[in-house]
Amino acid sequence: MAAGLACATVVVLASCGAERAAPVPTRPEPPSTRPSTTVAERRRPDNSERTENALRTSSDKSTTTTSELATTTTVPPSTTAETTTTTTVPPLDPAWAAFDQILSERLIGGGDYAVSVAVAVDGQLVHEGAYGYRVPPPPPPPTPPSTVPLDSTVATTVLDTTTTIPAIPPEAVELGDRFRIASISKVITATVVLQLVEAGQLTLDEPVGDRLVALVGATPVDPAVSAITVRQLLSHTAGFPSYQNAFFGGRFDSCPSIAQYGLSSGLNGAPGTVYTYSNLNFCLLGLLVEDVAGRPYEAVVQDRLLGPLGITGMRVAGTFDSTESEVIHPSGSGRNYMEVLGAAGSWVATAADIVTILDSLDRTKPGWHPLSSATVELMHQPAAAPVIYRDPNQWYGLGLIMYADGAWGHTGTIENTHAMGLRRADGVTWSVLVNGEVPWESENLRQIFDEAIASSGVIL
Repeated sequence: MAAGLACATVVVLASCGAERAAPVPTRPEPPSTRPSTTVAERRRPDNSERTENALRTSSDKSTTTTSELATTTTVPPSTTAETTTTTTVPPLDPAWAAFDQILSERLIGGGDYAVSVAVAVDGQLVHEGAYGYRVPPPPPPPTPPSTVPLDSTVATTVLDTTTTIPAIPPEAVELGDRFRIASISKVITATVVLQLVEAGQLTLDEPVGDRLVALVGATPVDPAVSAITVRQLLSHTAGFPSYQNAFFGGRFDSCPSIAQYGLSSGLNGAPGTVYTYSNLNFCLLGLLVEDVAGRPYEAVVQDRLLGPLGITGMRVAGTFDSTESEVIHPSGSGRNYMEVLGAAGSWVATAADIVTILDSLDRTKPGWHPLSSATVELMHQPAAAPVIYRDPNQWYGLGLIMYADGAWGHTGTIENTHAMGLRRADGVTWSVLVNGEVPWESENLRQIFDEAIASSGVIL
């Protein structure tokens, strides 16, 4: 295994924005390699104690120590004797082990802090992995005086006074740790909006501009705002500019505040005539969900989509708001873009969660499906003329990026976040979530994933 592989188990058109982070400082050596295991192993519960060497097996819910790749489970004593059962976890397929090594070397070795990956075939999860650090290592300390020995502490001299600071090792990522998914959030929002359409609480072509204007207290200068429809918001054809600087420049503190600004400003073109990828479209859709349902957007998503899929732990997070089950994405001081993006890009999830959500939109896959076949088909269709896409090989549907080879999914990009989820035409669905800035273009994760599969010998 590569040195950067901290933990591994079996397991587009545009992104959330051109938001990038400054170059990261040099990192210390990554944590030591830990053995991989098979698809039987799953993520730990949210309330479990974080232990770097602990994995969990879904079949028997026992704890596996990676140094032994074996589990000892003590059964409660019967009336006669105490029984102890030992379960051995089968080793990881060599091809998947090679895949993990290649992906880790490419991403963690390229400078990323952490990576989560999941792969499913025909709706069944066949591989899941996590590499790198949940908590990124700090920048290297200043070089101490040559007379001070270096061991498990770092010594610094200030005004002739030597202070010893304990060295705190970075914390390794684990399965179940959630990452920012950025604009993949749009798939979630679109699905719930279309559920409301199927329920008759919205219609795709009803004008909702005036409703949104009243909701946020905007003062439109363009009368065409009133004609904006749900379909146009879902397809980025409502006419709004991209508003990248507004979302990421710190001028606004929430989705409602930037919505008020956007609805009070001019449009790029008449609604339905031009495609411009803008987070404002999905910020507004999140507010519309709240208005229709009479409940917070996040609660509606949990009840209508995540709960029925059995997904727990996903949530809308703030820029500097993280739990012990989420990786720390380094962000510049004073930033607030997660709060401003709202339904357009603020969810955190595991790669397996993304695979589950994408597969739920494929009616040929087993399990619960949130939308009818007819509605899913609408999600795949490009906007009607005169809208023109720059790349004939891909287009934006209703909350989905579509590819001419039959694949579909979404990407996401914000500071130290690159994410992609893709459902391929051959029944394979995968997701890769990155904490870091490699690759610079999130859509390049598709090539990186494909090359890792091809080079490892994995057969899907």
